[in-house]
Amino acid sequence: MGKEIRKLNRFTSLPILIDLLERKKIILIEPTNWDDRNDTLIIEAYKKKASVKKLFALCFTHENETIHHWKTFADGNSGCCIQFNGEKLIEILDSIAEISHGIVQYKNITEIDISRTEIKDIPFLKREPYKLESEYRVIWEGNGDMPVFEIPITLDIIEKITFGQQMPEPVFQSIKKMIETTYPEINSKINRSTVYENEKWIEKFEKIESTKAQQYI
Repeated sequence: MGKEIRKLNRFTSLPILIDLLERKKIILIEPTNWDDRNDTLIIEAYKKKASVKKLFALCFTHENETIHHWKTFADGNSGCCIQFNGEKLIEILDSIAEISHGIVQYKNITEIDISRTEIKDIPFLKREPYKLESEYRVIWEGNGDMPVFEIPITLDIIEKITFGQQMPEPVFQSIKKMIETTYPEINSKINRSTVYENEKWIEKFEKIESTKAQQYI
């Protein structure tokens, strides 16, 4: 039995978020500019083996936020994370015949047996050093001439929007107000990440010394 996907997080930037909210569409793009050249070239090899002209992809993570996610996919003062309801989004993906999706499997080189690897599994295999990503990948493939592939959604599948702590607090408050005013479906779903500075975590350690001191009074 496979892992139950309760949420799918998309780490991205403010412009992409606004486009998604305004047009109510998730955009899959060609993976030609991915940083991981291993991934890009393997996808190109897959396209030839599968005899498909176009392949568009989008990457999510099915686990909680980490420093790695923020630094790699949403760094800078416009970085954000869109948390989708996993069950609802997967239901949408399942309704589109040309789309395949699933959890990426991380392997080291010695684990790959070419004679036992099925062509359909190639886009969902990645090298073990990227295991921290906990990636859930969505792929559309076909022979059309469109520049991207768009998936219509409703905003109720968004459970939470989190902005990185690199965004200044006054800017965050302005953006939060603008989004909640313009898109009522997102009201009370916007927050700021505490991965870089968590007050509750810090407070616990600040109390340690005072608690110890009281023991000797």
